[in-house]
Amino acid sequence: MPTCFWNIQLGDSIAPGDLCHQIEQECHPELLTICKDIAAYFGRQDHWGFSDPIAEMVQLVFFKMEDEMKHLLLKEKNLIFPGIKSKQRLFVLSPAAWKYIVDTQRVIAELIERIRHLLNHFQTKPTCSKEWQHCVQQFFQLEKRIHQWIFVEQNILYPSSLQSFSIN
Repeated sequence: MPTCFWNIQLGDSIAPGDLCHQIEQECHPELLTICKDIAAYFGRQDHWGFSDPIAEMVQLVFFKMEDEMKHLLLKEKNLIFPGIKSKQRLFVLSPAAWKYIVDTQRVIAELIERIRHLLNHFQTKPTCSKEWQHCVQQFFQLEKRIHQWIFVEQNILYPSSLQSFSIN
């Protein structure tokens, strides 16, 4: 079993309960910490080196993405993961729950992609402040971690729960 969530790949043999634990202990906190850092930047800055309409749009899209992600993480932590941990491979994820998870993760991925486009693919001008350059780097890290989280859940964790459902 990989010792770090971010190193998990297809073919790794990880019990679903153990994977849930790793996601809760490593993935969720890191995603939330990056979001907190970005939100803190927005809270203390008046302008970011680009037009105000773009700045407002980045903030709106970011906070919408953060809200969607926080709600899904809470549902995973409080509803889905406890079921998986208690039943292990016997846990059955309903198709409706699976659809909700995939749809929400798709929305999150689309919102972070929208931010990427608004921020010129995370490229900053050399004249931008160090704080802004750090914030843009945080957006890049957030995008990378979101895609890794979605990949692991959709390709490793949840398929084992869906297989049980389709057999019955």
